[in-house]
Amino acid sequence: MIKFDTFYIQCPRCKCWMEGHLLISSMVNQSILYSDGKILNDGYITENQKMIVCPACSHWSWVEKYEEPYISKTRPKATFYTWNSWRFYGVHSVSNKGKMALVNHYRNFLNNGNYNIEQEIYFRRLMWWAFNDFVRNRHQINIDCYTSKEMSFKVWYRNRKKIMEGIELFDKCRDHFNENLRNLIDLYKLRYTPDDEEYESVNLDIIEIYRQLGDFENAKKLLEQTTRRTHFISTIERKVDEQDDLVFLVSG
Repeated sequence: MIKFDTFYIQCPRCKCWMEGHLLISSMVNQSILYSDGKILNDGYITENQKMIVCPACSHWSWVEKYEEPYISKTRPKATFYTWNSWRFYGVHSVSNKGKMALVNHYRNFLNNGNYNIEQEIYFRRLMWWAFNDFVRNRHQINIDCYTSKEMSFKVWYRNRKKIMEGIELFDKCRDHFNENLRNLIDLYKLRYTPDDEEYESVNLDIIEIYRQLGDFENAKKLLEQTTRRTHFISTIERKVDEQDDLVFLVSG
């Protein structure tokens, strides 16, 4: 059973309340990691939503950390909006229309706000994930998902149709996808140095970005400079050799 810590957050403009939930990590049953760094715990994204759009007045609020005084653990006496009404802007993330809506939300934030480098990295990283969501589960189009009894034929066929449509949308958005990744690489290089604690993980992100851009030469160069040997790095090396530029499942 999935368990959450419940919190409440108030819009600074219209003062309406919103209910939110944080997944309790100790109660997670399944964790899934993808090559772009996106992690799903029991189907829920682990990255906190830092930009909140009020469902009542559409005011934008940046919440760096889900802790007091930004949030409250006390249930307000006033009526409040449920989590689904504002979580990731209320989009239906399972559908292709919802995935495109999420991409457009991130593009809208970037085009209509003044952000510091950390905030821009946050938006561009999540937009990278949102684009990849179109092709993230493409392995499910394989007939093995039906023959292995993982899905019924009806579910597999419906799922396959949706994923094929997602792949087509991803191809149409490829120029925007590539532009976002090039900007993200520039921001990473500007923000992080070898002295930073996050440098090693960011360097792996850069390798993965080069691979997804189809720049296998630069990805290979950085891989040759990497001294660590892990399952993830070995898989990236194989994908580079195969000139495969799509996101893949690492574990889970």
